[in-house]
Amino acid sequence: MSGADLQILEALRFNGRITTQELADRVGLSRSVVARRLSQLLDDEVIRVVGIVHPLTLGIRSLAHVSLSVDRPVRRVADELSRLPDVPFVSLTSGSCPLIAEVRSRSDDDLARALDRVRSIDGVRATETLFYTKLVADVLRPSHAENVEIDAVDGRLLTLLQENGRMAFTTLGDKVGVSTGTARTRVLRMIDTGVVRIGAISRAGRRDTRVDVGVGLSVLGPASSCTDLLSEMPQVRFLAETIGRYDLLATVDADSLAEVVSVLDRLRGLKPVLHLDSWVHLSTVKESYTYPLEVLS
Repeated sequence: MSGADLQILEALRFNGRITTQELADRVGLSRSVVARRLSQLLDDEVIRVVGIVHPLTLGIRSLAHVSLSVDRPVRRVADELSRLPDVPFVSLTSGSCPLIAEVRSRSDDDLARALDRVRSIDGVRATETLFYTKLVADVLRPSHAENVEIDAVDGRLLTLLQENGRMAFTTLGDKVGVSTGTARTRVLRMIDTGVVRIGAISRAGRRDTRVDVGVGLSVLGPASSCTDLLSEMPQVRFLAETIGRYDLLATVDADSLAEVVSVLDRLRGLKPVLHLDSWVHLSTVKESYTYPLEVLS
């Protein structure tokens, strides 16, 4: 992948709706060349540009991280796991547990039923669950928009943006049944108020040059004593306070393994940190934070 492609990817991670002309100005190439490169990246499914909404904004209140031990080929188990609607993330990992998943449900009862379905998959030998007490930083870092009303039109727009964050305002309006101006106004309002964050994530099964590493931390004192320090680190793409084996769970997104080593050294050096475990995400089988329309409307 060329240096220009990497610059395009980095810009899209920060702002998935950046214009082609803005990308061209940033990369230093012509608009036509950047448009062609961007189209190729999307067509080759190197990345997806999606809108991600904080789960609490939508009433998704019960979340958990599950490590799985298996006694059959791990990809078969991962494929079955990825079909569950309450499971937005499935990854093949290094370490003692070859498979990790995330479960997001509307209630504790729904979460319990989803975990039962996970444990019932053929080949799952054992599971270890971390329950989130606070989602500090979600993927792409959407905000928990507590005082913003989301009506049925907003919900339909968000559903479309979750599938394609770069969908044109004209297309959004046509699909939802409103004018282009209304679609533009509503989408920009939801972006400005933090209801949705639009950016690039890797396609399932595809990796660019970046490395994702999961980190579990045990800390001395309140977990919140570390969250501010971790959330300020640009390499931390996900962070949650948890109940279970660890007090904090994080995902470090870095340019190289050398950068990962540096970040892990910084984490170990934090005064409240007592213990740190890490694992490499080798292959993402599923990453889709798309919530059904009935949740949004």
